[in-house]
Amino acid sequence: MKASRKFLAPLFVLVLAFAALAFTACNSGSEEEIDPAGVVSSVTLNQTSAFLSVSEGAENSVALTATLDLSEEGAEVDTTWSTSNGAVASVSGGTVTAVGNGVAVITATAGNKSATCVVAVTDTVVSDAAGLASAAAAAQNGAVIALSAGTYSDDVTFNAQNVSLVGAGASFVTVQGSVTFAGGGSCFLSGMTVTAEDKESAVSVSGAGASLELRYASLGGEVYGANLALSSESSGDGSTLRVYDSSFTDVWCALYADSVGALLRTSFTGVTYQYGSAGGYCPAFGDAAETGVSVPSAGEQTDAA
Repeated sequence: MKASRKFLAPLFVLVLAFAALAFTACNSGSEEEIDPAGVVSSVTLNQTSAFLSVSEGAENSVALTATLDLSEEGAEVDTTWSTSNGAVASVSGGTVTAVGNGVAVITATAGNKSATCVVAVTDTVVSDAAGLASAAAAAQNGAVIALSAGTYSDDVTFNAQNVSLVGAGASFVTVQGSVTFAGGGSCFLSGMTVTAEDKESAVSVSGAGASLELRYASLGGEVYGANLALSSESSGDGSTLRVYDSSFTDVWCALYADSVGALLRTSFTGVTYQYGSAGGYCPAFGDAAETGVSVPSAGEQTDAA
């Protein structure tokens, strides 16, 4: 009797070990790893623009919230945050903190989808056309001007270089006139609708090697329409136009440059076109056809890098 018990004890332990191994294998096979790129349909932020300041007593931080649209219920996907310019604004867990004057684009990424918010760090915030005109006249190189919600009924010209004009949001800021960056350099426009009736250009930038970046902008005109122009006689080689999440409405020519070599480096992301009775399209501009720049046809959308 004792001998049989000695034999059964190790046999019982062996059976338990095999059972545990089988359970573990079965359990690990039932938990499939989730590929974030396959379940994230979109990422949206609670706001697309923000005004901050580094001045004492002013608002120097903002909390951004990312909402993920997932194709698989219950999936858990991490959101990563990044800033385009750490010298202007930092970001941690969606909290953006002002570091220095300028413009930074904050990006929230989940899977292979992302969303952005334009953060303007400045003490120059205007609320009417007269204030905008004064700010434009006083602007120094590298100026950042923020527009509060409202309608600005006038043309505006900046003679300083590297100017940024940021609105509170495309749905709330309207410029009923043209915006001209005459000083050139690297210019930036975001968060507004610009409607320039009978103007040569709704938005333009000039100067050798000038560049223009548009984000969350809606540009258009009526009758003859308006052009988005990275142009003038001196734009020249190296000029850059980048357009993100923007639209062109009732324009005769969506994109235009009148100098050889302009728009050599061009990118479009989330761009849409809506043409009215005065609609048309310029299939080529500058020497785009020679440099291989691809411009979408009317009604098309492209995500070219």
